[in-house]
Parts: sequence; C-alpha cells; structure tokens
Amino acid sequence: MTALSELSDAHILLLAVQSCINGDIAALPRLQSHFHGTPSADIFFRIILTFLPESTEPAQYIPVLESLASGSVPESTDEDVGIDTTAVGELTASAARKQVQKLHLLPLRYPGHAEDESASPLVQFLIHRAHRIDSESGLQPFILELLQPFIHTSTYLQTWVISTALPLLRFNYEYHCENDVALSLEIIQSLDSGSAVNILLSKTDRRDRGGDVGRDLRGLVGPWMYGNARSKRRKLNRLERSGSISIFDDQKDPSAGTRCSGWQDVNEWLLSTSIRDFPLAVEAVEQWSGPQDIDLGGYNDQGTSTPVEDGEQIAFSYGQAALAAIYATTEATPETLDGSCRILSRIASLLEIDGHSVLRIYENGLEPLNLDLTPLSDISRGAILQNALLERSNPLTFPTTQSISFIDAILVSIRTLASFGHTISCRAAADISLLASDEMQLSELSNVFESLQQEHKNGRDWRKTRLQLLWLRDWGYSDSLGNDVKPRAGHGLFWRVPLALLERDILKALLNARQYTLAVELYASPPSRSPLPQDQVESAVTESIFASYDNATNGNKTRGGIKRASEMLESFGPHFPHSESFLQIKALITATHSLSFYSLTLQHGVPFQPVSIRVHPDPLSLIGKVLEQNSKAYTELDNLLSIGRQLVAAGFPASPKDRSEPAHAKQSPSQEEEALAADHRIIYLAISAALEADDFGTAYSYVTTRLSPPSIIPSTSQGTTFPTSKDDVSWRAAYNAGCHRPAFAESPNTPLQSQIHRLSQRMELLSLALVLTPSPDNLHEILAVWRRCDEEMTSLHARESKEAENWDARGDNMTSSATLPGGFGPSDAELDALETERAKQSRRTGNAGRGSRLTSGYEEAPMGLFDVARGAAKAISKTAFPLRGPEALSGNNATSTFVGGDSDSSRRVSMDTMGEEDGGRVRKRDVVSNMVTGGLASGIGWVLGAQPVNNSNNNDGNAG
Repeated sequence: MTALSELSDAHILLLAVQSCINGDIAALPRLQSHFHGTPSADIFFRIILTFLPESTEPAQYIPVLESLASGSVPESTDEDVGIDTTAVGELTASAARKQVQKLHLLPLRYPGHAEDESASPLVQFLIHRAHRIDSESGLQPFILELLQPFIHTSTYLQTWVISTALPLLRFNYEYHCENDVALSLEIIQSLDSGSAVNILLSKTDRRDRGGDVGRDLRGLVGPWMYGNARSKRRKLNRLERSGSISIFDDQKDPSAGTRCSGWQDVNEWLLSTSIRDFPLAVEAVEQWSGPQDIDLGGYNDQGTSTPVEDGEQIAFSYGQAALAAIYATTEATPETLDGSCRILSRIASLLEIDGHSVLRIYENGLEPLNLDLTPLSDISRGAILQNALLERSNPLTFPTTQSISFIDAILVSIRTLASFGHTISCRAAADISLLASDEMQLSELSNVFESLQQEHKNGRDWRKTRLQLLWLRDWGYSDSLGNDVKPRAGHGLFWRVPLALLERDILKALLNARQYTLAVELYASPPSRSPLPQDQVESAVTESIFASYDNATNGNKTRGGIKRASEMLESFGPHFPHSESFLQIKALITATHSLSFYSLTLQHGVPFQPVSIRVHPDPLSLIGKVLEQNSKAYTELDNLLSIGRQLVAAGFPASPKDRSEPAHAKQSPSQEEEALAADHRIIYLAISAALEADDFGTAYSYVTTRLSPPSIIPSTSQGTTFPTSKDDVSWRAAYNAGCHRPAFAESPNTPLQSQIHRLSQRMELLSLALVLTPSPDNLHEILAVWRRCDEEMTSLHARESKEAENWDARGDNMTSSATLPGGFGPSDAELDALETERAKQSRRTGNAGRGSRLTSGYEEAPMGLFDVARGAAKAISKTAFPLRGPEALSGNNATSTFVGGDSDSSRRVSMDTMGEEDGGRVRKRDVVSNMVTGGLASGIGWVLGAQPVNNSNNNDGNAG
C-alpha cells in the first residue's frame, strides 16, 4: 500500500472523495496536511458539500469542519497507516488529475447570495450545506445543529441564522408543527418583508383557539426582521415604498420610512387583522410590546439590530397602528368596545403618553371634559380611510395627548350609547363628531331616541339617562362653563344639535317611557325652572300625545295608546289650563272613546283605528259609517250628537270644505255654528238610517223634535246682524222623511185611520221642509210631493166618508120596519135631515171630482211659477178661513217668514199650538195647508219683491 507522502495532491483529493462517500471523513484533516502545496480548506469543503450524504448527522463532521477551518496540521503518526490508499495507489498522477477534473464539485457560495455577503469559505459552506440538507433530505433540525457551533464566528452567519433558520425551524417544528406543508429555506429567504409577515403569521390564532399571537410576533416576525437591514431587502422595500402616495404632506425625515419599512408591514398586518378578526388584533397588542419585544433564541450577544435613534419612532409607529385598529373595525359589539378600551389603555401606558393615567374609559361617572382638540378640528374625511390611518401626519391616529384623549372620549360615548341599546363603531362615532353636518347629527340622535324607545329596560333611571344624553352632546363642556357657552368643534358627539332641541327630545322620550311625574317635575313645575320655554313644552307634549294616539289600535281610553295619551293629558293639563290644543285633544279622546263602542270597518276591510279620525278629510262621515254598520245605532242619537260635538270641539269641520273656493271667500263659522251644523248633519244621518230600517216613527220624532226651527233672534242694536250658515241639511231630512212611504201603508189590511194618520204626518214633515228650505229652488220639488199627498189625503177622506155612509145606510137598513117587525118608520123631520146630509155629501164628492180633474190637467200641462202663484192665491182664499180671527191662532202660533237664497236670516215656524175656536177644534190638516200655501205665497212675494203685510191688520180688516 502506497504511503500518503508518496501520493500527489490529485490522489489525496480522490481519497477525500472516497472518504466522504464512505461516510468516514475523520481523515480529511490528515489528508489536508499531506498536501504538497499550500493547504486550502475550500476544496475539502466543496468535497464534503458534494459527496457527503445530507442525512449524515452534523455531530459526525463538525470537528472535521472546525479543523479544516482552523488549518491545524496533525503530526505524522502511525495513524496514517489506517488510511487505505489502495483505490488510488495504482493511478498515475496524470490519471488522478483527469479524474479530479471530472468530479464536478459544487461551489461554496449558494446561488443567490451576493459575493460581498460571505465573510469566509466556512460560512459559505455552512449556508450552502444548510440549503442542501433542506432540499435533499428535509431534515431541517440538522440545519440548526450544524450551524449552532459556528454562529458566533461570523456576524453574517449569526444574522442569517437568526433571521432565516430560526423562524423556519420555529414555524415548522415548534410553533405550528401540525402544518401539512412546511416552509423551506429557499422560500423564506426569497420573501420580501410584507410576504414574510403574512406567511409567518398565517397560522396564528386567538388564544381560545390554541393560538399565541404574541409568541409568533416575538419569535417569528421579530427574528425575521432582525435581518431585514440587508442591502437586498432595503433596495426591495425602497422600490415598493416609492410607488405609494401619501394622503398627508409628510415633511419629516425621508429615510424614516426606509429604516422602519419592515416593521411598517407588521403595522399593516395589525391593521388588516383588526378588520378581519378584531379580537386577534387586541390580543396582539396586549401580548406584544412592539418591535423592541423580540425573541432571538439567545443567538445574539449584541441585542437588537434596530438603531437606538429609531427605537422611539418605530414604537410610535406601532402605537399608531394599534390606534388605527380601533378606527378600522366596523363592528359595534360589546366585545369590540371592550377590546378597543384595552388597546387604548395598553398603548397609552406603553408609550407613556401624558395623561394616560387619567383615562375615563373604566370610570363609571361622566365628568365634564375640556379637551384641546385643535389639531383635529380641521381634519378631512380622508383621515379615517384605511389607507390613511397609518400615515404619520394623521392627527387622528398618531399617538399624542390630543388623539388619546379624543379616543378616550369617543369610547366613553360609545359605552354610554350602548347602555341605551344603541351601538355604533368607533369610526362612526368619530365621523359623527368631527365630520357630520347638522342634519347627520340630528339623524343619529333620532336613532338614539328610537333605540331608547325600543329598549324595554325595567328600572331605568331616567334622571340619570337625561344627564347622560346632555353629556353626550358636548362631553359636559357646557355644564362646566354654562349653557350659554358656544360649542366647540368636535367637542362632543352631537355638538351641532341645539340644546333646546335636545331637551325637547328628552321630554318626548320621558313621556314615551311613561315617566310623567319626572317630566312634569323637570319641565313644568315650576315653569321658571324648566330648561325649555313653556310653548315648546306644550308642543312637545302635544306631539307625544298625538304619537301615542296615532299608534293606538283601539279607541278605548282605558288601554293601549289612547290610555297613554289620556295619562299625558291628565299630567300636563293642569299646568296649561288655557291651552287650546289640550282642550281639543281632550275632546278628540272623548269622541274616540265613544266611537270605540261601535263596530266600524273602513274600506278594504280595515278595522277602525283612532288615527283614521285625524287623517280622514271628513271625520263626521265616520258617524254615517257607524249608522250603516250598526243596525240600531240611530236610536242612540244623543250619543252620536255628543260624538259630533266633541269632534267639532277637537277642531274638525262639520262638513268637508270646498277646496275650489278660496279661503277668504267667506267668513269662517263660529264654534257654535259649527256645532249646530254638526248636529243637523248627524240628525240627518240618523233620520236616513231610520228610514232605511223602515222606522218611520223614529224618523218623524227626530224631525219634529230635533229640527223644529227656533224663533228668530232679534238684533241687539239697529244695523247689527248675526251671520248664520246656510243649512241645507235640515229641510232635506224633513223632505226625505215626508217622501218615505212606510211598508204597512201599502198593505190592503192597514186600517184607513192609520193610513190617514201616517199621511198627515208625512204632510206635516213636508210642510216643515218647506219652512226649513234655504232656497226657493226647492219649492217646486217640495210642493209636487205635497200635492200628491194632498190628493191622496182627499182620496182617503172620500173613502172615509163613503165608508161612513155605507155604515149609516147599513144601520138604517138594520133599523127599518121592513127588517124589524113592529118597528116604526122615520118621522118627517128625520127624513128631511137625512136628505140634507146626502146633499152635502154629494157636494163633497163633486169637489173631489173637480180636484181630480184639476190634478189631471196639472199633470198634462205643467204650471209655471206665476201659474203656481195664481193657484196659491186661490187656495189661500179657500183654505185660510179656519185661521181667520184672533181666537184661531194668536201671537206667534203660526208665523211664516221666508228669506231665500243668500239672505242672512231664515224662516222660523212653530207648530206647537193648533188652537181652538169657541170650543170647536181647528183641523190640523187645515193648519198644515195654510202653512204650505202661506209659505208659497210668501215665497212668491219674495220673488216679486213685495213687502210683507201685517197679518193681524188684515184679520182686523176682514172682521170689520
């Protein structure tokens, strides 16, 4: 066997290759010592890198590497005999050189590493060997085992191990060993800072899910950022940052972004995480103290590589990211509010911001705040956008005393609103305070009161709630300096809302919550201590009453919305005794309560609700629907009249207004006139309902007792007139009742006296209609019906006379001697009397015939107005004789005065007295006939412009 000293350098290299292949590399240092030239470790490192299996445990060749690196040459001993040179001993030097040239040894430097980054061949070998172990065997734990003995020999190796190998091994084998796909050195070394942060934190999670975000930031991201100062990454990040546009004009050091750009990616991850998983962002802030809090695994003797002068800047950037996370989240849950408070407390104490020890987020009371928010007063809407939250020039998120105090006040406001059942995010609250207009703040305040209204919380202290609402307006600023102080921009959540408007809404909220005693105490008793003027208190109470009234589903004032409206009225009514609106509301509630006892359904099957009265253009028409849908409601006329009067007292018109007529065309009727018109209209509706039910008796009673005209009211002084409204309802009610023909009247079995009695009632109603009509245009219509009734009456009287004659004849026949044996015939005087009576009856029959002929002639040739006048004059001369003489009708017993059309007075007739003359009864039919013809004559005289004649003088003349 050839000795080592006899072998050439080529033979020694071939022996080294053979030793590596066989796994016995302990002889490499001795082979190096037999090199004839200058011994170099590079070639042996390359042989080990190329031929030593990557699965070889590092402990087996670490001493060899140390010897090769140090260049120590062992002394020649008999140990050299143990090296087998047989395989290369027979090769010539030339052949050995040729085989060495065919070895294709790997280079020391790993592809991708710059030349200036390798400090020594050993470092180059170790990094390349680590990549080979990772790519060929995947035994990544061997990497750190291989590199650990040499870490302190090179700063570059130390940085590479801490920033690349350590995060890799922790991610794959210590922190997230459950991953199916492991990271490789090739991947992690090729990442930029943003990608590295996202990948290293991709598996992190909340603690309740088995995660530990603080550990990952400290042990994965922190070590990786340790090596972020290398020139390659600096250039890459500088190129990335150069394309970004800042929202603000940053006048600070332009190199600041370069020095902390890697940590800025961590800040952006924190911001994006707060949007995606806010609890995870909260844990990150709580568990990690920022870029100064990193775990290098004990491999660094010099501490962090971050320059000392950048430490404060990086810390404030991290604090800004934490504050930005509060604004970035759009969630509005109790957990979000609690997490935001924890972030604020953590950052304020971590950065030792002035005033951090007096944060109010954990205090129960609401103390007045007097904050200096000048830097925030001119903020733009772009400041709360996500891409601007991390800008150093953003006064909303950069940690300062003002920004910390503002977030503190915002979070206290959110907590207060949450106690009302109204939740908003921190971004929304900041937007309302700093950027919202008057309308937007009013809209949000309305939402707050709606939440208070919907939240049914028993035992709420409404006195405290009022103070909280007042504090929210300007954070108690006006309480400390007086209510007259001008609000400061951004100082409060609703600082643009006027104080009086807020107090008004609070009063309405108290009423809605049935806090009547407290509401009266604060706003009405005594009025001098009320924070609102009394007219505003009255209007607010009125609006609340109508709100409860309109939302009521039942008109009964003992339950539901009407009950609440009644309670409000009873509470505040005594404090406003002269309030017209309260009087109208009282009348409305009374009418609604009375209507609730009737069955009433509106169009499309919608049941009646109180709001139907307020929205209906003609509320009194609802009484007509009550009469239609309740068969016996017309018998309760007094109750219906009371409802109508209450509706008029509530401010509703007695009849629908004509919109085509200008408002100034006529004088508005008085309350008394409206009430009288409502009575007439309701009586008309009740009469119509009674006639529909064929209840003529009730209709007749209503007309004669409810619609009889009163006596004319004399003027109090000469030249003074009292305008009256045109009544176009009463006469029509009487006319309709007079036109009604009862069903039993058509029956052939109805007694003749009943038919005569009913017909006389109808004629009486028609005569009353003639008196009540306000216009002569209706005379023709009334008289036509009257004439037909008069003809029918004449026919009935003829039948009555005929039946009487038949009855007398039957009696005579029964008492005649022919039929009664032993009887005596009539005397001569009796026969003369009987003959005289028959002559009178014949004359009556003749008059009836002439009347019938006149009737047929009238129907064939309709009479004009002057023909009617001539006929009426003749009728007066024939039918007025029973009323001549002072005994028949005296004084005002039969007075007829007619003023038609546009006159300011109307005819008044009294029919209470029919009179008697010398013990003889004047027929009611003659009185009615006289009224009709007298009314007609007066009407004709009015048309012709004739002056009225004193009836008493005429009577005296006739008597003379």
